[in-house]
Amino acid sequence: MDRAETGSASRAPAPRRGTHAASWRLLDTKPLSAAENVALDQALLTARARGLSPDTVRFLRYAPPAALVGFHQDVEREIRLDYCRANGIDVNRRLTGGGAIFFDESQLGWEVVCGKAFFDAGVASPRLFARICEPVVAALRSLGIDAEFRPRNDIEVNGRKISGTGGTEEGEAILFQGTLLMDFDVESMLKALRIPVEKLKAKERDEFKKRVTCVAWEKPGGVPLERVKAALAKGFEGAFGIRLVAGDLTSEEEALFRENKAKFADERWVRKVRSKPAAREVVDVLYRTRAGGSLRITLQADLLNRRIRSAIVTGDFFCSPPRAVLDLEASLKDFRLDFEEVRKRVAAFFAESKVSFLNAGLEDFESALAILFEKLDIARCGLTIPECNRIVPVNGTFEEIVRLRPDAMLLPYCAKDAACALRREVGCDECGKCTVGEAWTLARARGLETVCIVDYEHLAATLESLKKSGRRAFVGCCCEPFMAKHRSDFEAAGLPGLLVEIRDTTCYDLDRAADAYAGRFEGQTRLDLALLERVLNAKV
Repeated sequence: MDRAETGSASRAPAPRRGTHAASWRLLDTKPLSAAENVALDQALLTARARGLSPDTVRFLRYAPPAALVGFHQDVEREIRLDYCRANGIDVNRRLTGGGAIFFDESQLGWEVVCGKAFFDAGVASPRLFARICEPVVAALRSLGIDAEFRPRNDIEVNGRKISGTGGTEEGEAILFQGTLLMDFDVESMLKALRIPVEKLKAKERDEFKKRVTCVAWEKPGGVPLERVKAALAKGFEGAFGIRLVAGDLTSEEEALFRENKAKFADERWVRKVRSKPAAREVVDVLYRTRAGGSLRITLQADLLNRRIRSAIVTGDFFCSPPRAVLDLEASLKDFRLDFEEVRKRVAAFFAESKVSFLNAGLEDFESALAILFEKLDIARCGLTIPECNRIVPVNGTFEEIVRLRPDAMLLPYCAKDAACALRREVGCDECGKCTVGEAWTLARARGLETVCIVDYEHLAATLESLKKSGRRAFVGCCCEPFMAKHRSDFEAAGLPGLLVEIRDTTCYDLDRAADAYAGRFEGQTRLDLALLERVLNAKV
């Protein structure tokens, strides 16, 4: 690699310590592609392991933007490949472990390549993560940003992540790297990575965005890149007791880099990890709290190994301290996928952290988690996790209700043709012009009593009538917000039922819930007939 390609001539000024401090190289490379940056990482690590290069601190950037999975991750499961291809975003695999990251041109990467002996630890040591993050924390504080290390491997500002880290090793050398968010395009990150936010409403997505921050957000007007580099260099010198000297690649590193580029640009490297099908899924629940607020819990679950990969908690509640929700999410990361264990972990968190919630409490979290794990249990009946996500049993488990053989079906008037003369009638002539008619035909073929619900009062009266007439159980269709809002009403009616979610634009999406409640909604939704039929045909 020639000097023009590496951009090594663009050297950040490095503060100097005393003459007895050990000298390390400061390598400041110009923006490189994802494959080039990974190839250079490997070259630096290999050369240091062979004793052919000095201990090094490197600053790096990416151009074009890149979506990078951790060493052990499956690209197909972590990255939205179609979006990345359509928007000129590189996709590649890091040498280091950890989760997928989005790295656009505005981010600054930092890394340490040195002998293990310097820290007397390998990359699996929690102590090493804290030690190597110390210089970056010091640098940010020197810039007026109140940063701190968050175990296991993040740097945060008031609970919001500003730098993620990871490491790897080869022989007696380690490579430890992190990203420092200078400015950040959150929407592009959400679209490029398979972060489980698809079902989050606009307000909930705004809450999710509060989990990250960047230098530009913490320091209005931003901080010049060269000043940040200088602060980082000073931080590494002070924390490590070293003297950084700006330098270039060695001839051995250049040769290794040239050899590596083809390998790390190859699809065989990018797709080297292929997880088993359906090994990891997203399970989600929207729950109406006892105080009238909303609580959504989303888990990215590794079903094969029964672990929680990540957790997201959103809703219209308030908590003190504000970062408590972020700490709760962190406590569930990589935790056992077991309801009782998760319930105990959440209860312990409430007890030990002294967190205070308004509009939500421990009982709400436990109830929401119970529903979430009920959805996972539905998969035992042959449905997929995405299908299970859209089914809510009431007054019994899915298996119990299926065994009862539901003999009634409730359908919403809002799925009828908007021009239908029977739009606000309980019946249907099965004309075939809307999904209600098709669902009605499915129900009639199975001998189910079918009612089209025209408003909330009619729903309550119908549930009471079905219960009194001796109906065993029902299957109903409604939207997710309606399920959450009226779950307690369904439970109070005492009739077992399976609620199947409508996957379409609803009155809640259009802010017309009050009209729908009174039977005046003029829009038209569509029932998910395929899922409805799957539920009707379920066997246990």
